Parts: sequence; C-alpha cells; structure tokens
Amino acid sequence: MFSFFKSNEENGEKSNKKTWLILIGAVLGVILILFGSNVEKAETDTEQKVYSPDEDELILYQKYLEERVKSICESVDGVQNVTAIVTLAGGFESVYATEERDGNEEYVIIGSGSGAGALFLSRNAPAIAGIGIVCHGGDDAAVRQELTALISAAFHVSTNRIYVTSAEK
Repeated sequence: MFSFFKSNEENGEKSNKKTWLILIGAVLGVILILFGSNVEKAETDTEQKVYSPDEDELILYQKYLEERVKSICESVDGVQNVTAIVTLAGGFESVYATEERDGNEEYVIIGSGSGAGALFLSRNAPAIAGIGIVCHGGDDAAVRQELTALISAAFHVSTNRIYVTSAEK
C-alpha cells in the first residue's frame, strides 16, 4: 500500500514525479480552498440584487421632478444653465378602502377565493424632502429669493428645504 511513497532505485525517477504531482495537487487544492470561497461570495452578491420596479419608478419620478424644477428656474430672467437635485422622502404609498367592523378597522375585500383583494383607492407620490439648485445667476440675492419662493409655491416645499447657489463661471 502507498508504494509511490517508497523510494527505491528501481522506481526512483517515477517516485520523484509522483511526489511532485502530489505536492502540486496539494498546493492547487489549498489555492482553491482559499480563493474559491471569494468566487462563490461574489456570485451570491450579484444574485442578492433583486429587481424592483418600485426603485425604477422612484428614479423616473425623481428625474421628472428635477426636469420640472430646471424648466421653471430657466424661465426666470437672468437664470441659465440650471442643475436641479430633488431628494424624496420615502416611496409611493398605496391607499386601500377600509371599514370599521366590531370596533376594528379592516380592509374592504372584493372578490372571493384566490381572486380576493383589497379595494385600491389611490396611490400617493413620495414627499419632497429637499431641492438643490445650481445655476448661473444664483449668486444674486434677489434671484435666489425669487427662485426659492417660486419653487416653494410650485412644489409645496418649505423655503428652508430649498437651496440655491451659483455655478462656477
């Protein structure tokens, strides 16, 4: 048994080759053990990213608001090259019909069996947490005040959540 570990003169050259093959195999095994776990971890990290249409919808809504802010600001005299950033608080909120039964508020269910579901009423957009505006002309105090008041009125955001600054020239 394990005659390849025995070194005698008849198979001395064969024994050296077998020993080297075993050593190379052992080194490769250790390398696979050490680095193989990182490859598996990288694969699971990409698998954990789950597609969410809600995230895409939020990004689209945020870009829509930024374009609206930009177009409103550019319509003010003396304002050019506007960049707007809108920060949202939370996500979209679905509102369902409810009714009170026996002192408890419960969802109104329509349908039966597997087709049963709550009665959908509306969907509310996320609140705007803050707006940042960078533009040429933003260094003028009167322009900053006008843009702040305009954006506050248009988006129902308090003026302390709007920041206007000048772009580099």
